[in-house]
Amino acid sequence: MLQALELKQKPTLLLVDDRPENLVSLEAVLNDNERIILKAQDGEQALSLLLEHDITLVLLDVQMPGMDGYEVARLMKANPRTREIPILFITATQPDERNMLRGYQHGAIDYIYKPFNTEVLRKKVAVLQELQLSRRCLSVMNRSLDEARSYYAAILSTAAEGILVVDEQGSIRYANPAACELLQCDLDSLEGEQLHHLAIAPDSNIIAWENSVFFQHWRKKLTYRAHDAQLFTPSGQELPVTLSCAPLPAPHRGLVVVFLDNRIPKKLQEQLVKQAVTDTLTGLYNRHGFLQSLQASLSRSGRAHKPLAVLYLDLDGFKRINDTLGHPAGDELLCVMADRLRRCTRAYDTVARLGGDEFTIVLDSMDTPEDAARIAEKILDSLATPIEIQGLKLAVSASIGIATYPDCSENVDGMMQAADMAMYQAKSEGRGQYRFFTAAMNGRARARLMLEESLRQAVATEEFVLHYQPQIMMRDGTLRGFEALLRWQHHQAGLVSPGIFVPLLEETGLITRIGSWVIEKICHQRRLWGNTFPQDMVLSANLSARQFGQSELVDLVFQLLDEHQLFAHQLELEVTESSLMNDIEHSQRVLQALRKKGVRIAIDDFGTGYSSLAYLRQFEIDTLKIDRTFIANALVSPKDAAIVEALVALSHSLDVEVVAEGVETTEQLQWLQQIGCDCVQGFLFAKALPVLEAEQYPAKLDFEKL
Repeated sequence: MLQALELKQKPTLLLVDDRPENLVSLEAVLNDNERIILKAQDGEQALSLLLEHDITLVLLDVQMPGMDGYEVARLMKANPRTREIPILFITATQPDERNMLRGYQHGAIDYIYKPFNTEVLRKKVAVLQELQLSRRCLSVMNRSLDEARSYYAAILSTAAEGILVVDEQGSIRYANPAACELLQCDLDSLEGEQLHHLAIAPDSNIIAWENSVFFQHWRKKLTYRAHDAQLFTPSGQELPVTLSCAPLPAPHRGLVVVFLDNRIPKKLQEQLVKQAVTDTLTGLYNRHGFLQSLQASLSRSGRAHKPLAVLYLDLDGFKRINDTLGHPAGDELLCVMADRLRRCTRAYDTVARLGGDEFTIVLDSMDTPEDAARIAEKILDSLATPIEIQGLKLAVSASIGIATYPDCSENVDGMMQAADMAMYQAKSEGRGQYRFFTAAMNGRARARLMLEESLRQAVATEEFVLHYQPQIMMRDGTLRGFEALLRWQHHQAGLVSPGIFVPLLEETGLITRIGSWVIEKICHQRRLWGNTFPQDMVLSANLSARQFGQSELVDLVFQLLDEHQLFAHQLELEVTESSLMNDIEHSQRVLQALRKKGVRIAIDDFGTGYSSLAYLRQFEIDTLKIDRTFIANALVSPKDAAIVEALVALSHSLDVEVVAEGVETTEQLQWLQQIGCDCVQGFLFAKALPVLEAEQYPAKLDFEKL
C-alpha cells in the first residue's frame, strides 16, 4: 500500500540558485502544475530541503557564495538518502572539461548553460524526471520482490513439514531444511534424486516414474494424498509419513511434495491401542482386549474345527484381604496372581483381568475338555502356595468356571456367560475348585435371560407398582407414615417376589432408573395425600447402593420436592450401611446436603452390615431401623434382646429415632414398648398395601385391640 502511494506522488523539483531572479525565471519555465517546485538560495538551505522532502530532481547552480554546487553535490553523494537523486548543473561558465569531470564525479547527470533555451530545459528536466521515476519504480518493485522472496523463503525454511519440488521427470530440484533433516541428508545429496526411489505410496513398490502414482496424478492435474506412505532416506532408513503431491501452476512443469513425519503419531497410536486392550495394573489383557482375543480364537477354532475353553476365575476372600491390608496390598496380590496364571498357561493362551479380582483365560487348540481341567488343577495347585505380602503369608484360593466351544456356545457372549455361571457354581459348592458348565446350568441361564428380558420390558411398560407398609408410633398409636415397597405386577405371571427381581435390577443396572421412578412416585403420591393424612406424615423410600453413589441424586430429590410442592421433612430416604461405606466422603457430602434441606435420612437393616456404632456418630441421620432378624429372635435370644435394647438406648442418647421392623406378634410389641422403641412396622399392623387400601388406613391404632 505504501509503495503504491510512493509511485503515485507528484515529482518534486528542487531549484538551487543564489539569485532570486534566476529562481523566479526557472520556476516560470518549469511550473506546469504536474510537479512540485521547491527553491533554495544557498547550499545549506538546499541540503535541509533534501532531507525534509522526497526530491525527484535537483537543478543546482554551480557558482554560489559560501557552499558552491560541487560541495552540495558531494554531500548529497555521501548521504544514502540523497545519493541517488539526479543533479542537473546550471552554470554561466563556459564548458570546461576539468569542471565537467569534477561535476560528474560528484553525481551530476548533465549540464545546462546560461542563458539557457527554455525548451531544451523543459525537455531535459522531463527526461531526467521520467528516468528518475522509472528508477524509483524499479527500486520499489525490486524491494517488493526481495521482501516476497524473503517471506516465502522464511516460510519454506521454518515449515515443520518437509517440502520437495520435483520436475516432470521425477527428479528432485529443491528441498527445504525440514525435508533435508527428515531425510538425513543435505540439499546437494537430494538434488537430482528420483522421487519414486525415496517415496513409496501405500500398497506399491518401486517402479518406473511414468507408472508411479505421483506421475499419474500429476499428468491428470490432480492432487494425491496418502496418510500412511513411507519415505526412505538415502541411507535406507524407513520413515512413515503423511504425504501430499500437487502439480505446480503453469508455466512450471513439475509438482510439489509435502510430507509430515508420522513416527511420533504412529508410536502414540500404537501406545493407545496397547492401552486400550491392556490392564494397567497387571499388564494382562483387559476386558476389551480379552473379548477381541476370544472372538479371534473362536473364528480360528471354527475354521479348524478345534475345541477351545474359557476359564473364568474369581479369587475367594479377596475383598477381606483388600479391606484388612488396604488397596496397595490387594494390588500386589493381583500382580502375583497374574504372574502365576502366566506360568500355568501356554505361551499362545490368552490371560486377562476383567476387573477387580476376576481373571479369564482362553485355552486354544485343545484336544479334549480334560486339557482345560488339567490347566485348572495346575492353577489351583499354584495358588496353594502362600503369597507373602507385607510380611504376612496369605493363603488364596480361586473358584474356576469352565466353558467349552462348541458345546456350551459358539459366540463370545454365550461362552462368557457359560463360564461365569460355572464359576458361581464352583463358588456355591465350597470354593477353591473348578466346575464345567452343565446342561442344567444352561437351562437356568436361559430362564435367567428370559426373566431379564421380561424385567427390561417391565421397566419400559411401567409394570412396577408401589405398595405401602404403615409405620406406627409407639407412644400413642398414631400413623408415622408409610414405607414404599416396590412390587412387580407381571402381565402373565402376576405378582413377582422382590427377592427375584431386585437382584436382577442391581446386576443389569436398571436399579438406578427404577430408583428415580420410585422417588418421583412417592413425591407425587404424598402430594395427592395432602389432605388425607396429617402434614407431618412421612413417606419412605429405599435407595440402592448404586443410586446412592450417583452424583445427581441430590439435585433429583430437590427438583422433585419443588415440582410437587412438598416439605422436605415429608420425605425419608433409607440407606443401607454398605451403601454408606462404599465411599465415606461422598456419603457424608450427600447426607449433609439432604439433611440441610430437611430430608429425613434412615439407616435401613441396621445390624446386618458393618454394624459399627461409630457410624451413628460419623453420619448425619434421623432414623435407625433395626433389622427384623433381631426383632424375631429378641424374645428367645437374650443376646439379640440385649443388642436391641442397647441400640434403642444409644439412639436416644444421639437424638436418633428408632424404628423396629418385622413386628408380627403382640408380645414383640409389648416388649418394644417396655424398652422405649419409638416406632414399629410389620405384619402385626399390616402388610404392604396397595395405594387405595393405604388411603383407608386409620390415622391412629388402639394397641389393646390388636
